Amino acid sequence: MLQMDLIRENALTAVEELEEGLRQPLTPLQREELLTRLSTYRRIAAISALLAEGDVPVFRHDLRLSATARRELLLSSPESAAPSRFRCASRVEPLFDALAAGEIGLVRDIAQYSPHRWVVDEEFEDDFRYADFLREHLLAGAKTPSPGEERALAAFQKCSGDSGSPRIAVCEAISNRDQDAFDAALEDLLVERAAEFRNAGPPLHPQRFHTERHVFIEGLALLRLAEDRGLSTQPEYRMMPGLARR
Repeated sequence: MLQMDLIRENALTAVEELEEGLRQPLTPLQREELLTRLSTYRRIAAISALLAEGDVPVFRHDLRLSATARRELLLSSPESAAPSRFRCASRVEPLFDALAAGEIGLVRDIAQYSPHRWVVDEEFEDDFRYADFLREHLLAGAKTPSPGEERALAAFQKCSGDSGSPRIAVCEAISNRDQDAFDAALEDLLVERAAEFRNAGPPLHPQRFHTERHVFIEGLALLRLAEDRGLSTQPEYRMMPGLARR
């Protein structure tokens, strides 16, 4: 896929420029911005490698580096400081990268150091509640819901109300180990995801658009969470190729 080769080449060029920028004197906010962008371009590079060459080791390597950039960002800011727009909990994409890559140590580090507070001016509450549920679920590391996971799920449910959000349904199914509910919620999430790309206007970030429309990293991460809780998954899903899970 020539287009994917070009996208990967451009993404890696951006990675080099960002890494050079990170070696310069920066304010804390500037550093957080560059690390956030670095994570994004590592994800683009990962997906384009999978689509262009079916290169699973490189795919996982770049996802790991995306998650590593997020961990560096979280560790570079004191926990007592008010989270910036780059540090707020709802920036969960690198957490999904770590899960999809099978990097459990990185997963736990990101969950542990992610902010526990909703940053009202920087993130939607439902996005924060989703991230908070994931954090509590991962830190518990148990086959049954922990009190923290139950609290976070209840807060997510209260925030979502009757929205019919597939994400809240997926979280409920994973927490309750409900196979039928998980299968239905995941299908709804895939339908929603496809519609988002189908109905999107001109993309603000074309490289991200043309990679993430084909490979759903969040979905791959949710499959891993479901399997860890004892639920069954299928070998193949649209936008979640079995190749990426080997």
